[in-house]
Amino acid sequence: MGNFLYLDCFSGISGDMLLSALLDLGISASIFIPEIKKIPIPFEIEIKKVQKHNISATQVKIKEEEHHHHRPARELIRIIQESPFPSSIKEKAQEIVGKIAEVEARIHGTNPQEIHLHEVGGVDTLVDITGALIALHMLEIEEIRSSPIPTGHGWVETAHGLLPIPAPATLELLRGIPIYSGEVEGELTTPTGAALISSLSKSFGSLPFCQIEKVGYGAGERDYSYPNVLRAIVGKRETHLKEEKNLVIETNIDDMSPQIVEYLTEKLFQEGALDVFVTPIFMKKQRPAFQLSVITSPFLKGKMEEVILKETTTLGVREYQVDKYFLPREEIEIPTPWGKVRGKLSSFGEMIKITPEYEDCKKIAAQEKIPLLQVIQEAQKEGEKIAEGK
Repeated sequence: MGNFLYLDCFSGISGDMLLSALLDLGISASIFIPEIKKIPIPFEIEIKKVQKHNISATQVKIKEEEHHHHRPARELIRIIQESPFPSSIKEKAQEIVGKIAEVEARIHGTNPQEIHLHEVGGVDTLVDITGALIALHMLEIEEIRSSPIPTGHGWVETAHGLLPIPAPATLELLRGIPIYSGEVEGELTTPTGAALISSLSKSFGSLPFCQIEKVGYGAGERDYSYPNVLRAIVGKRETHLKEEKNLVIETNIDDMSPQIVEYLTEKLFQEGALDVFVTPIFMKKQRPAFQLSVITSPFLKGKMEEVILKETTTLGVREYQVDKYFLPREEIEIPTPWGKVRGKLSSFGEMIKITPEYEDCKKIAAQEKIPLLQVIQEAQKEGEKIAEGK
């Protein structure tokens, strides 16, 4: 049961807000400052408590002693490489800076190594990124999740001129992540914040089941009509299950021959559906009908909708997202007296589950003219021997 961190980004996220929130979880300045000062550039760091709408929060401010605001990406990476931090921290910091550089270069049509990261090229960005990684290490965080990300709206003045919010780099860095503009006019999420959250968070959604132990608040620079803070929640999660986000697509059908269902099901599985099932229902005027349900990866949403709309009489579908939790599994080959059977081996604590592949068992039963149950039981017994040997 390791430390779990949930970032509640109701007011967006920036590099300094993340660092501030992590320090607010209880990291002593006397321990953190000597560590972050190992970055080979002279700078001053101020860590103080502020009030944001009656919420006490930590605020970190960085000031470079020698002003070099516009640095090319290669110089930032060189500075990280020369820092005496653990290799895991340096590698992750380089990855995050490199991600920003690649996005900026693509937007402006230049070389990622040579591009000057105007808004994120100062020592404050190096401290924010490296400091956040050091703080995560100090807190012994094993898993990070986040809420969806608000970006704000309007316009922001940059070294490249006036740009729409979210800034182009921020938008690129948040590809594949659930975002929304929100009601606030202003830049809630910065490129550095977007790079950090997209690199660190495992998933984006509501706070999952956990046992909360600490809550920290990192203050943003501006003041809004609500607390401009990033909330960091540390807790414990005890689970041996794997997790993924799935989409359920459903429709009710009362005017189609049930003969088509078999073909429809096969078609959906061919396109990558995880599961397809039909539930008998009664519709208006007590008309017998069925509900078609398809569980799929969100990325296959379009394919599933196309098959359903083309192959059935329905005029529309409804969708909702679900969290799927399942045991880790291992593909194995199980020897039996009649040949090999594919199977899955999964465990939960000391409990072992062996699931022989049904089609393989069915084929053997037909060929050998023996009961299918006999083949399945034999495969399970031999599979348990494999599990004992692991």
